[in-house]
Amino acid sequence: MRSLAFAFRAVGALLVLLVILLVARFGLAWPPAPRTATRPASVVHPLERRSAAPVSAAVVYVAGAVARPGLITLPAGSRVAAAVTRAGPRPDGDLVAVNLAARVEDGEEIVVPMRGTQAAAARTAERGQRASGGRRRRRGAPPSEPVSLNRADAHALAVVPGIDAQVAARIIAYRETYGPFAAVDDLLDVAGVTEGSLARAAPYLRP
Repeated sequence: MRSLAFAFRAVGALLVLLVILLVARFGLAWPPAPRTATRPASVVHPLERRSAAPVSAAVVYVAGAVARPGLITLPAGSRVAAAVTRAGPRPDGDLVAVNLAARVEDGEEIVVPMRGTQAAAARTAERGQRASGGRRRRRGAPPSEPVSLNRADAHALAVVPGIDAQVAARIIAYRETYGPFAAVDDLLDVAGVTEGSLARAAPYLRP
């Protein structure tokens, strides 16, 4: 009996030793507990967030023969007709002289001239010229004497260097809306007149 018990203990010891050798040889071990993968939250830079947002509004200034002149905010891509409607066109306003189908641009000035004025006639003639093929008449020689900003018509102003037919119409519309010019430098308040164009026009102008 003693020899049989000894034999069992010897076999058990051999089995334990064999398991230890297998673990050491092949790296057998219990599989590790699975880890839950965490995905880092995406971070959006504030500047990227602002740059990605499209421009959704346009601010325009409506003046002239309207009941409520001033700044008007419209959805981007709106027509000029929407701005004029918001400002309330007066019965004496010449809407034919305004391109109501054009799309507004942010910072644009829209002037509705009074019916029968020089500004209305100049704008209507300018639109007719574009419709007939967009050909511009060759500019004549500069005026021999200074042109009066407060008395000259659109044709006389358009001959001055630095002033085209479109700017001439705006000058007359500004004059009829806000009154006479006190100085030549006041032309900078008219849309389309820059410091460079004013420098070219100033020698040929007077209030």
